[in-house]
Amino acid sequence: MSDYGFIDNHRELKRLLSNLDVDSKNCEHSVRYKRGEITNDLLKSFTGHTIDLDELSATETDSFQYGDDVIFLLEAFNEGDCYVCDAKSDRITARVNKKGEKTQTFSINPYDTCVCETGDVYFTNYENNSIARLSTTRSYMNLLSYSGSFTTVICTDPLTPLGICQSLDGGLLVTLIDMESEDFKLEATSRRLLRHIALNGDIIKEYKYLEDKQTRLFIQPVRVVQNKNSQICVVNRTSGKTGELVVISPSGRPMFIYCGQDLIHGFNPNDVVCDSLCNIIVADAGNHLIHLLSPDGDFLKYLLTDNEVKTPTSLSLSKRTLWVGNEHGLVKVFKYMA
Repeated sequence: MSDYGFIDNHRELKRLLSNLDVDSKNCEHSVRYKRGEITNDLLKSFTGHTIDLDELSATETDSFQYGDDVIFLLEAFNEGDCYVCDAKSDRITARVNKKGEKTQTFSINPYDTCVCETGDVYFTNYENNSIARLSTTRSYMNLLSYSGSFTTVICTDPLTPLGICQSLDGGLLVTLIDMESEDFKLEATSRRLLRHIALNGDIIKEYKYLEDKQTRLFIQPVRVVQNKNSQICVVNRTSGKTGELVVISPSGRPMFIYCGQDLIHGFNPNDVVCDSLCNIIVADAGNHLIHLLSPDGDFLKYLLTDNEVKTPTSLSLSKRTLWVGNEHGLVKVFKYMA
């Protein structure tokens, strides 16, 4: 190739390249790096952590005799006082302190109650298939006071509401059953479910079946609590003297079912609460035990045995104060350490 030919080829190549759509200015790399953060909770989730079971304990501080019948409802308003109802009272629920002194009484016979973070108090009224709220007024200092009267806020008819708790989003979780079917016999028309309800009464979600849409989740769901890790714990009665703890995710996915650990008699759960570490505490009346479970459903220990409690039928936990009621009208108050 002569010098003239080389120059002509170079000019032609430059002309061809000038016609190509080439972004010659885009020379920077498009990937950027953002620094993350390592938290204690994140490290624990990766590596796990040890639990000293001896540090999980309950020590009795007070006790009182409320009556001589089953204490089937306990709901702590705070660490100092609690709502109490027994099976014998005629439409009376009392708010009592740790000594058993009544500070207020209410003319309602609920199946369960919950105290919301706002201070509002809700009751399930199984006699007229509804959820009632304790009437309140606010003082000039924005403090709540309770009149003792009730307002029906949600109708659940034809279903009967039993257990109730506040959900993490501020709504309510309520267990419901039909009264036409036998207590522990499921028929095609039986309705046994958990319902997530907004405070205005709108139904957010219902939990009835396993993932196959055919197998029922519950036989007779009587108590419910939502753990701080969002899991929903339901006491599901399977007969007059037996039951199980059914734990599901907010989406309805079954997480685990707990049926007791090395028991002499059948597992007989009546109530459930969760602590600040998301451990699960279950009252077992038939075996005179309080079971302590991890958030994953692993049995940790018996928090209380028949040396401390007899036939526990109801529980409530407020920070470090654990209230335990039994079938003979006795209420014990424990300092709970976790």
